[in-house]
Amino acid sequence: MGLREYVIRRSIYMFLLIIAVICFNFLLFRLPSLVLGVSPVDLMISDRLRQRMSRELLLQLYARFGLVPNPDIFDWIYMFWRYLVSMLTGNFGYSFATQTPVIGEIMERLPNTLLLMGTSSVVAIIIGIWTGVKVAVDPGSRRDVGSVTVALFIFALPVFWFGLMLLMIFGFMLPNATQALFGVPIGFPLGGTIEYGLWVQAQQSPFGAIMIAGDILYHLILPMIALGVGGYGGYFIYMRNNLIDVMTEDYILTARAKGLDENQVLYKHGMKNAMLPMVTIIALTFGGLIGGAPLTETVFNWHGLGRYILQSLVALDYPVSQAAFMILSITTILANFVADMLYGVLDPRIRYA
Repeated sequence: MGLREYVIRRSIYMFLLIIAVICFNFLLFRLPSLVLGVSPVDLMISDRLRQRMSRELLLQLYARFGLVPNPDIFDWIYMFWRYLVSMLTGNFGYSFATQTPVIGEIMERLPNTLLLMGTSSVVAIIIGIWTGVKVAVDPGSRRDVGSVTVALFIFALPVFWFGLMLLMIFGFMLPNATQALFGVPIGFPLGGTIEYGLWVQAQQSPFGAIMIAGDILYHLILPMIALGVGGYGGYFIYMRNNLIDVMTEDYILTARAKGLDENQVLYKHGMKNAMLPMVTIIALTFGGLIGGAPLTETVFNWHGLGRYILQSLVALDYPVSQAAFMILSITTILANFVADMLYGVLDPRIRYA
């Protein structure tokens, strides 16, 4: 099987998986209605209010959320068709909590989530892989044992607890100490994405864009550190273990027997093959960027999708949860597809298997 056949086969698998996810997503958030006979609209309005509402108004409320009261089999088919058309056109309906379009709420928070998750993931990946390569060349040494111990400790830290510690030290204790010593508080904000007062000032300043970007980066530092440090340990351990295994292979011994420089053996032969398993991990990481980090965003009050999804689950806001599940599933599937393509390019044995 050549590369062309490999791509076609994986594309068909991806397409079938997306169809399965679309159907599962439709049923998942309608199971309460199907099993209990209670629709989300029934949870929004009381029996007393229902008695005072006209039938036309009640039907409009159901239609607003793509539902039908007391649906039969034909109504379910109609709801699925309307759901399918809405999903394919990017219309995720209206939020139960805010009564605003879900797509608008998502697009408002998406840049913040991509900024936080993207920067923290890139930092964690680069540092984790670089340090993993450095210690893998001398396994069992003091540097290796010490680095593994630190990485395992970091990997085991609860991210939300680490975030709270960062807030306590750099958002509370440090500003108070510098205020007492120098008369000027020096530290980081206790949360949020941007200061409201600065936002108002930026609207009236010719340098407003620079002011806003600087303040967002200022608020970004602590949550980025929390997520970056939390992800570093995993990338370090994966890269180190993969490279140690690769460096024991016969082709590494052959490369050394040919008289190649140790750096050539390490980076050209060893690291190239050790990166193959890392491709899947990195692809899944970027596939999950849109989902954000609910706990970290909640701790730092970051205006992102992760916190928004968590709030929607607590509030039983089904349209938001449905849209989030759909977007996360599609991005994860696409990330796996990209990883498969990279595998096929980097390792011809996979596409010919």
